[in-house]
Amino acid sequence: MMFEQSSSHSFFRVRESAFWATAVEQTLRQYDLSLRDSSVAGCLFSDQFEAEGFIDQPFCSLVWSEAARISDDPLLGLRMHRVFSPTAFNTLALAASASPSIQDALNILTRYFPIVSTQLNLQVDTQEESVHLLLKPIGDTHPQHMASIVGYLARYFTRIDLDADGLLYAIELADHHDLHAESCQRLLKNQQVRFANRYSLSLKRSLLDKSLPTASTLLLPKLTDILQHMLATLPSSTLSEQVKRRIHLLLGSGDISAERVAGPMNISQRHLRRKLSQEGTSYEQLADEVRREAALRMITDGQLSLTSIAYELGFLDPSSFTRAFRRWTDMSPTGYRRQLGKKDSPSR
Repeated sequence: MMFEQSSSHSFFRVRESAFWATAVEQTLRQYDLSLRDSSVAGCLFSDQFEAEGFIDQPFCSLVWSEAARISDDPLLGLRMHRVFSPTAFNTLALAASASPSIQDALNILTRYFPIVSTQLNLQVDTQEESVHLLLKPIGDTHPQHMASIVGYLARYFTRIDLDADGLLYAIELADHHDLHAESCQRLLKNQQVRFANRYSLSLKRSLLDKSLPTASTLLLPKLTDILQHMLATLPSSTLSEQVKRRIHLLLGSGDISAERVAGPMNISQRHLRRKLSQEGTSYEQLADEVRREAALRMITDGQLSLTSIAYELGFLDPSSFTRAFRRWTDMSPTGYRRQLGKKDSPSR
């Protein structure tokens, strides 16, 4: 199994993508420093991290702590997006920018965010006039790591706001950053920065339907295929997320039963269901979520007929797919595809 049970209630061992150690090392070069200058981290750091793929969360946090210490820069994480951009984030940003609208870009970012960091959940809180992106830590995520993610996301939303409409209008950082308020605002392109007990970004909801001039119906399906493959190979901090990734891999095979998912994980179907119940979910609910996500993606891609999508998702017939789609979206698949066509039309 790719996860290990920890001693604290039902929490699993968190493993982070190794490119973060490389990103920190590249950022330290701006100070003419290296992780090897740290007696603590230097003996553990190696050029093999990228090849190994993942590092444990405690070591990732150690890297951040030592980098901030030897650079004597409490804003090292927030500064990182101006120095170095990991390929994983660039790939995610490219796919989001190839989407038809800002809302579609936001959907891509949240759906595939784990390829950028497995230590955070990117949650969306929609209000009447605003959409708040909340960074929720998984395990003991280092504050510098969270600040770096805020920097990358702020840069992305600023760049796609080509008409300077104020898409990103506020950023929240943990309150210990308020000692460096002016520097934080400068690093975030003078965005309105607030200090609270969380990390979040606030977007104008009225702008989410705006079309993206960078949209590409040719590139988007190819890029999302790459992201889907990357997502499926990640370690997971929760059983439910690992199950969802396994179901994604089985889509199109005609059999997404709990038995087929439990087998490769070396647990019984009964044990799998009991563990999912402890996480507050069920196998059926997770399978439904995966089908919904895949249906929206496939219809947006526009490469398959609705009948083909129905069978690809494992429905017995198109009418069963239509009923499920109405339950998910209050729309028929045909109506949803027609709405997408209107978004792409030159009149918009």
